[in-house]
Amino acid sequence: MPEPRLDLRRVTKSFGDVQVLRGIDMTIQPGEMVCLIGASGSGKSTLLRCMNGLEPVDEGAVLLDGTDIAEPGFDLGPIRQRIGIVFQSFNLFPHMTAYDNVALAPRRVLGEDARERIEALFARFGLADHIQKYP
Repeated sequence: MPEPRLDLRRVTKSFGDVQVLRGIDMTIQPGEMVCLIGASGSGKSTLLRCMNGLEPVDEGAVLLDGTDIAEPGFDLGPIRQRIGIVFQSFNLFPHMTAYDNVALAPRRVLGEDARERIEALFARFGLADHIQKYP
């Protein structure tokens, strides 16, 4: 079996006296798609935030391609160029078109013009008619 793409080992996270994540273990193989389902307040968003370094874990490891990215002091800059997150309360820049909002990160972080890829994604999701609209 190939090395897991993402491997969580005994991940714990508390906020004050409230333990939100209690020893979470999860292994995700390359190409595998995983859905997190649970009640409001069950820790889904906290787990996602810990998985991409937006929230430090209290204990455990978050291994991305075998490297523990939860290790204190780990440089997450290069990792953040490969991982994205869509927040529950998303906010688009109102002075920018839908296209410009989507193109901002690839342009700023990667220095690339992703026009063809962005247009293809808008078309794929039936949003091509909205690409030049404002929020």
